[in-house]
Amino acid sequence: MGAEGFLEKVRKTVDKYGLLERGDGVLVALSGGMDSVVLLHVLLRLAPRYSLRVEAAHFHHGLRGEEADRDQAFVERMCGEWGVHLEVGRGEVAQLARERGRGMEEAAREARYAFLRKVMEERGLHRLAVAHTLSDAVETFFMRLLRGASPYGLRGILPRKDRVVRPLIEMTRGEVEEYAKAHGLSYVEDSTNWDLARFRNWVRWKLMPLLREQNPKVEKAVARFMEILRDEDSFLREKTREIALSLCRERNGEVELLRSSLAELPKGMRRRVVLELIHSLGGDARWAHLETLGSLVEGEGEARVQLPGGLMVVREGENLRFTRELDRKPEDVEVLVPGPGVYVLGEYLFHFQGIQEGGGKVVISPWSLLLDRDKVDFPMVIRYKRPGDVIYLRKVGHKKLQDLFVDAKVPRRERGKTPLLVDSQGRILWIPGLRWDTRVLADRETRRHLLVTVRRGTCGKEKDTSD
Repeated sequence: MGAEGFLEKVRKTVDKYGLLERGDGVLVALSGGMDSVVLLHVLLRLAPRYSLRVEAAHFHHGLRGEEADRDQAFVERMCGEWGVHLEVGRGEVAQLARERGRGMEEAAREARYAFLRKVMEERGLHRLAVAHTLSDAVETFFMRLLRGASPYGLRGILPRKDRVVRPLIEMTRGEVEEYAKAHGLSYVEDSTNWDLARFRNWVRWKLMPLLREQNPKVEKAVARFMEILRDEDSFLREKTREIALSLCRERNGEVELLRSSLAELPKGMRRRVVLELIHSLGGDARWAHLETLGSLVEGEGEARVQLPGGLMVVREGENLRFTRELDRKPEDVEVLVPGPGVYVLGEYLFHFQGIQEGGGKVVISPWSLLLDRDKVDFPMVIRYKRPGDVIYLRKVGHKKLQDLFVDAKVPRRERGKTPLLVDSQGRILWIPGLRWDTRVLADRETRRHLLVTVRRGTCGKEKDTSD
């Protein structure tokens, strides 16, 4: 495919998915890498056709030292030569990851998009163009597949999501490289792209070459499959809305439905109906939340699951009630943990896993805890801080959580949102990311191990984290 053929194919993608409208102001997320440089070059060439105002933004993550400084200098020089207005931002991502219990890539993405959204508002721009390619989408597909994603997640990276558009989403990385060579475009390379310890790089440099041996056009084949999934998902969402409206009743801003009505539905549709109701109330749920919600349909007695954004699903007799529970205090919310499994409190996902042997080989961090299974009992509880809470610390004895938070300089606004792991005796075993009760930790004498890990924010939902 020649350079002009590439440009025409991108134009068709733009028109096919309605990515741009005449007169749009477009902000290009410009890392300085090949994909983002090609994206900026292409949009500048398409600007007259759509009467676009094209600008760029670059985010320095405070990582990679001199290499990141080099990237910033490169995009500043290039935008100066091309006459493109550039905004540059900077964040200390490593510190953000520690404070929020995020992975480094996730924290980087959050900081970058927060900066990009801010630039869009300040500059009065309508679209954010990011340089995801078909190759990125296929890699993401296999990453999610290998991690156990739902069909919803296997739809791939969408060409458009709200104001974020991806004009290169139907172009392979090879096609992008050919275009860059044809136009003599310079770009920088991120050395971490070759680190095989990163899952995406392993998929890119190890798995994909093996798949191409069997099918040189594997990217096109997977692209067709993802498009089918997207089309079927669109149809199922319409049917789901119809079923949800027929089953639920609204009362004082809350939504109720009979558990028996849900139980009669096929499991897949039941899950979709619950998710549709959550979204209709402005909430969100991740895969682990939906798995936990399944127990509300089938169990007995009063129980509740808290979801991101303050939404709550409550089992009351024969009904499930979807509510914001605005009058409910955080200290009253708790999640019962009867045994190993995955449990969710707000934005936090807790994974309890029994390990019979090899507990000493587990990597321990502030966000994972290895317990002696014979020193703790189920059921446990995950909850937020309550007045008078104390935790046992070695060489200190019992210390009030309030004093501990002050000493650790935990911001006041975060203290009531920090989850606690409490055992059946009411002892606080762990404040994830902060401290733990050393009396229940596994040691060399431990025979049965219980590994507890915590993640915040991603909790199993498939998100576009491929940029």
